Amino acid sequence: MSVKTIFEKTFSALRHKDYRNFWIGQALSTIGGMIQVTALSWYVYHISGSPFLLGLMGVFEFGPVLLLSLFAGVLIERFPKKKILLITQVVFMLQSLTLAMLVWQGVTNYWIFAALALMAGIATSIDQPTRQSYFVELVGKEDLPNAISLNSTTFNLARIIGPMIAGIIMKYFGTAQCFFINGLSFIPVLFGIMLISVVGKPRLKQAKESMLAEIREGVLYTARNKKILPTFLFVVIIGIFSMNYNVILPVLAKDVLLGDEHTYSALMSLFGLGSLFGALFMGGVGKEIRSKNFLIIAAFSIATLQMVTLLFIHSFVVVAALLVMLGFLSLCFLNRANTRIQLNIDDIFRSRVMSMYVLVVAGSTPLGNTFIGWAMDLVGKPYGFFVSGAVSFILVLILFLVFRTHLMKVKVVPDQAEKHKN
Repeated sequence: MSVKTIFEKTFSALRHKDYRNFWIGQALSTIGGMIQVTALSWYVYHISGSPFLLGLMGVFEFGPVLLLSLFAGVLIERFPKKKILLITQVVFMLQSLTLAMLVWQGVTNYWIFAALALMAGIATSIDQPTRQSYFVELVGKEDLPNAISLNSTTFNLARIIGPMIAGIIMKYFGTAQCFFINGLSFIPVLFGIMLISVVGKPRLKQAKESMLAEIREGVLYTARNKKILPTFLFVVIIGIFSMNYNVILPVLAKDVLLGDEHTYSALMSLFGLGSLFGALFMGGVGKEIRSKNFLIIAAFSIATLQMVTLLFIHSFVVVAALLVMLGFLSLCFLNRANTRIQLNIDDIFRSRVMSMYVLVVAGSTPLGNTFIGWAMDLVGKPYGFFVSGAVSFILVLILFLVFRTHLMKVKVVPDQAEKHKN
């Protein structure tokens, strides 16, 4: 396979002008977002000193996803997706600039920051399912797996660059500047969305049923579709019990490795580096993997590595290597889960099903953050990774045994007919 062929496969979604405008606009904004995530976790832990309160921030930021995502899926079917995304980006910008002002003034009231996290959470509950259901309109089903991977590539490149920049800014210029930079980073993403020609037309010009009736219809469709239900349940388990790095890593850096901002930002960047490798892999040759066991293998591997990490918790070098592997596997897992779901649903239910996907991905965060914060307070801070891995491994094994037959019937790559049609 030539370098040109590999490049074309890895970036095939960028041949679509609308997706290209969206992706380029997102690139800078996502870096700003990771600068803010890094700074906010560190600042909240600094003013509270509590792993539980740090974990509780996830409840405020992602709790609205649990409550509102299903309504968002119906809402998306009634309004143009382009307009919805423009509104959510403005909300995110205002939240970031408000954080900058508060931190610059030295505000240390935990609950004010919790309220701002809640504000962002409400916007996220609408923003994320809109993006997920918009991709197929921008690139078609042929390049949908690649669009998902490139979106992940942008996010995970930001996870490498963002924390490093945040560490430098916090050390030499102050934490407030991190939030201000993120606020400004929404300018290019707003510009990119305005350039998109596909407005994301609503499915319904006039509602025929109530929102609750449509939500019920979407939930029943998902629950009865045995091709996607097991994937949803795998994402719930890994999301709650394994993807708690925003809580574990600040505690690991400060209280176990006895480091500072640079240690924490380095750990975040290493996890992001592994995720970037995973995104590039899944965007290129990885999207052609036809093994129906790939998702299960990734889930078991994540749980196993998390348990093994406990043995090397005082060695920065070994922990760093394990974080890179965990980042790689986590990205591959989420990418394959997203693709499996999108390729096995009917278009008429796409927005509602993807709103449920966002619910289980982002909505599992408050539950997971609260669980791991409580667990570290109870059994000791160094045991965060082990507890996550052990619980995940047991539940993934049970789920695999229950749904083993159904897992073999799913579609994992686009059909040739769909490729030619798109």
